[in-house]
Amino acid sequence: MKKHADKQLTVTDPVCGMEVSYKTAIEEFKYKGRTYYFCAGICREKFEADPEQYLRPHRQHGLR
Repeated sequence: MKKHADKQLTVTDPVCGMEVSYKTAIEEFKYKGRTYYFCAGICREKFEADPEQYLRPHRQHGLR
């Protein structure tokens, strides 16, 4: 999570990469004991269909 100047905690949508507030996220989904937050229902649906696709490290940059 990142803290911005407005002191609102944000998280990154694992599907599209958009930063969203965990308090105002449109969707959320629990997977393996962790809650993921999404900017829209379509992102949650994609994640729910294949979570590991979005959680694997990116090979080129070593990012998650």
